[in-house]
Amino acid sequence: MAEQMRDGVTRLFRGRSVAVVGASTDPRKLGHEILANILNGGYKGRIYPVNPNADQVLGLPAYASASEIPASLDLAVVVVPAPFVAGVLREVAHKGAGAAIIISGGFREAGREDLEEELRTVVTETGLRLVGPNCQGINYRPNMLCASWPLVTASGSMAVISQSGTVAATLAGWAVDEGLGISATVSLGNQVDVCETDLIEYFARDTETRVMALYLEGAKDGRRFLQVASRAIPQKPIIVLKSGRTELGQRAAASHTRSLAGRDEVFDAACRQFGIVRVPDIESLYDSAKALESLQLSGGDRVMIVTSSGGCGILATDEAEACNLRVPPLLPDVLGDLGEAGLLPTAIVSNPLDLTVAPAEHFEAAVTVAGRHDLADVYLLIFGDPIPGATEVVKRLKGKLGACIVVAYLGGGEVEKAERLQMHGAGIPVFPTPQRAIRAIRDAVWVSRFRARETMTSG
Repeated sequence: MAEQMRDGVTRLFRGRSVAVVGASTDPRKLGHEILANILNGGYKGRIYPVNPNADQVLGLPAYASASEIPASLDLAVVVVPAPFVAGVLREVAHKGAGAAIIISGGFREAGREDLEEELRTVVTETGLRLVGPNCQGINYRPNMLCASWPLVTASGSMAVISQSGTVAATLAGWAVDEGLGISATVSLGNQVDVCETDLIEYFARDTETRVMALYLEGAKDGRRFLQVASRAIPQKPIIVLKSGRTELGQRAAASHTRSLAGRDEVFDAACRQFGIVRVPDIESLYDSAKALESLQLSGGDRVMIVTSSGGCGILATDEAEACNLRVPPLLPDVLGDLGEAGLLPTAIVSNPLDLTVAPAEHFEAAVTVAGRHDLADVYLLIFGDPIPGATEVVKRLKGKLGACIVVAYLGGGEVEKAERLQMHGAGIPVFPTPQRAIRAIRDAVWVSRFRARETMTSG
């Protein structure tokens, strides 16, 4: 049974045939939107709409029931009223499906624990793996399968696992807007079967995923969650935003998905012990995932700040001190070499190094000198104006120094927008403010230190 269950999760993401039960001809309904997104997302497998009142949906032949589909299935997406879901699941299991996504709500979140218990019975009887109910589906770009909404087709290496469909869609939208894309989004819903830990286990082995970003209201099985996460973290960083920090928040979590939020201080201590990055808000979840997707740090906490904006350099310095990162002063020999680097006379040569209004090449000259003196472990470049050519400079610096370059780009208008996309395409994380950049650096440094300690302990 264990092997069958693992295969079910694989077929959830990698399946080559999918039935949409509840596919609708009405564009206003989810059964229509999800089918359209599967088609428009580029899925190459076989697609079977099920609708007893239509001959075809979106140009595909429709079937009156799943039982009438003339082939075996890997996956079913179910968008029918809650009382009918268990019967549909038995039908698709009989057709060979290994997994199903239940979009439909109206289960224990609505006080119908009895209907959810029926789903557990189906899982026990058939071995079918279930995502949901009451969820927003999945999007897995390696299989070009967008069984969710909105439609996202940009591929990247960040997997988003969320008990909120809106949080998952938000992170995916930001990643698309910034040219990063996603490897997957999964909306968990009520977690009658497949839970966050099953997905961590899957994405830990997924070659298309480099980092996991989780929004949780509570872990289904805390002990197993920590065991699986600890095995994944040496290869794949895990960042968690967990709500329910307060008593009111815990009650809200219970009413949303009937999730057991648990004691916040216990969860916080467990994250620190096992190497999970815990963040306080959605922006930090995205920022830290973006940094850990790209950076390869050695564990050092020295930051060199090079900026075209004096004010932004001060903001970064303040935030670095608050985050327990070091901003080391420049020693006399470094000052001497910087004096010969061709910087403008108006440059304030210190750390932070304020280049004032300077071309991109001056950033390269300054960081090259700092790298030669091994001044820092991470370099934060703040472009506070439209600075053409910044991407090429940053790419060259990454080639010289490795994946330890972080950029904050702001106040640059259309030039900034174009350069940000190019930098992300080159694997360089870019942030909209110096403070967000520093906080992401802090988390990346913490993960690199944790990994180094674990390596020493195991060695």
